[in-house]
Amino acid sequence: MGFSLTGVPIVDAHLHPWRTAEVLAGDPELFVDRATMMGMCLVSSGLVDRVGAGKLRAMSDATPFALAFTRRLAGHLGCEPTREAVTAARFAAYSADPAGYLAGLWTDANVAAVICDEGYPQPSIPIDEFRGDAGLPVHRVWRLEPAVAALRADAGTYGELEDAVSAAAEQAATEGAIAFKSVLAYRTGLDVGEPSRSDADAAYVRWRDAGFPETRELAKPVRDRLMWRLFEVAAATDRPVHIHCGGGDPDVVLEHARAVDLFPFLHRHLDQRVLLIHSGQPWVEEGAAVAQILPNVHLELSVTMPWASLALDAKIEAILGVSPTNKVLYGSDESTEPEVLWFSAHVGRACVERVFARGVEQGWLTDDEARELGAGVLGGNALRLHGLA
Repeated sequence: MGFSLTGVPIVDAHLHPWRTAEVLAGDPELFVDRATMMGMCLVSSGLVDRVGAGKLRAMSDATPFALAFTRRLAGHLGCEPTREAVTAARFAAYSADPAGYLAGLWTDANVAAVICDEGYPQPSIPIDEFRGDAGLPVHRVWRLEPAVAALRADAGTYGELEDAVSAAAEQAATEGAIAFKSVLAYRTGLDVGEPSRSDADAAYVRWRDAGFPETRELAKPVRDRLMWRLFEVAAATDRPVHIHCGGGDPDVVLEHARAVDLFPFLHRHLDQRVLLIHSGQPWVEEGAAVAQILPNVHLELSVTMPWASLALDAKIEAILGVSPTNKVLYGSDESTEPEVLWFSAHVGRACVERVFARGVEQGWLTDDEARELGAGVLGGNALRLHGLA
């Protein structure tokens, strides 16, 4: 019959929650822009006004992702494939029947479930509220850094902070969180050291007395030791740890955000299941190499998926060709507009199908092998890693 992934359900391993009311309250003029990687990053870092809506629109209109996104959504909505027509039709359909509109998107793209990083936006959107708005099975990922921010002001010592953070993670696990997450790359970098308890105690005092600035000089010993503690809690509660790896919005510590920076720490935790969110994008070959040689390191495809556009196949092919494919998980990183989840699911399925089809053509795989591996990437691997299968 030939190789095809049509009909394979998608489990999105990484996205962020939204509130329908807040989505619909967004400036319609920026709808398409908010769907782009550039727009998403500027929104999350609060820089849209500084850059200017006109400049952002000009960049979006020169981005293959935005052009394809607009055309495809126009086809789904039955309107002209222009920014103005798509924006108007989308807001009209979404406002008239939010639940029905979103259900139509998920059915169209065959999205079966999502794994939600509750760390953005802040304050966190309660998971049950998001389930109601999304109309999908939603699984929760607890994030370390908001807990640190919430608990550090009341902690007199580093020990008190560590105990409070550990208790919060353990409670999240008992309340259904399927994984823990850190965005240390946005704080002090992924080159995690091994500070002693006395080093962390002294550093915490300096960090607290300075007003908790996010500098490597003051915050890094505390945050590094908390990462060691997080891995201890993850092992005790049998939870995987998600770690942001690679580029992101302008706040990321880009010079210390690569998989090679994290490698020594991961090597010290060979038995811990880890998911590198974004696979280290744009250094995905490095992420794939780490996952190839460390048995419990997994890769998640978002940011490459869907925003790499013209480079998408090459990057996904590099990941799937190097690392064991049963450790690769599809994800969208939706964080602004629900349609990104929908569009990415379509783009992701087609890309994974093309890459594996080339594997069949070149004699690396049979049709049946490609179908099994592709179904794993699109959903089965996420279920298995998180104990949901």
